[in-house]
Amino acid sequence: MGRVLKIGCGGIIVIAVLLGIIAALASSGGGKTPTEQSPDFVVRVSGTEGLRFSGSIMTVAGNGQSVSQSIEGRVPAEYPLSARLVSVSFQKQTEQGAMKVQIMKGPAVKAESETSASYGVVTAATQ
Repeated sequence: MGRVLKIGCGGIIVIAVLLGIIAALASSGGGKTPTEQSPDFVVRVSGTEGLRFSGSIMTVAGNGQSVSQSIEGRVPAEYPLSARLVSVSFQKQTEQGAMKVQIMKGPAVKAESETSASYGVVTAATQ
């Protein structure tokens, strides 16, 4: 039996807003040196131990090239990235449990989102 991605009207709005943020962040940043455009980030997924999730990570490099990667994982998880901009969207694959995503730059939390909703979605983006 196939799985159905459950994204309601609110989820669609969140995705549309996230895409707008990505476009705005990608178009900004002129005048920065290549070193400033390629900071290191870590996407950290925490919450209910063993909770299954899936989704995607999109990165934009200093040269403007974007890469999207499909992810399937279990809490806890970490994804180190080298990019100018990072955007993530993950969905819980269960009704129960909680999930939190943080985009870290060094010790600082640059963006975060969490959910305990049934099949809930978390999204975050930063540069």
